[in-house]
Amino acid sequence: MNKPILTAIVIMLFLSSCIVQSPKYTTVQQVLTLKIGMTKAEVEDTLGLKPYDIKLYNDTGNTYVYVYRVVDRRTFPFNTKPTNGKEVLGKYIKLAVTYSKDNKVMKVEPCTTCTDNLEITRKLDFQKVTAFITVTLPVILIYLGLKK
Repeated sequence: MNKPILTAIVIMLFLSSCIVQSPKYTTVQQVLTLKIGMTKAEVEDTLGLKPYDIKLYNDTGNTYVYVYRVVDRRTFPFNTKPTNGKEVLGKYIKLAVTYSKDNKVMKVEPCTTCTDNLEITRKLDFQKVTAFITVTLPVILIYLGLKK
């Protein structure tokens, strides 16, 4: 295969992908090790990340939002057992950790009132990609035909 054709195919493959932005997150196992009375520094060290957002900040205490990700299991619908299938990363969950005035953990709970805007997917406009291909592919083929 000619090098220009191969280059054009590779460029088209890269243009057809999508870009995903996601936050830094921790795991459920790390969240389960959190204890009431830990300091903010101990929580950040245990989770391995800084807070994602601030939910509440006032004189009596602060509530910070962290992000963790669950693990799902993909199986065929007719063969669902607890141990079969493939483990895959699931959705992002926001975790609200409430600290007292002296930065000690008072409460750890999933943030049910937080918005679910953690993952942003940007896809290319396939109409523009199709128009690009339909215009450039004949030009490349004509160029290669005239070159011979």
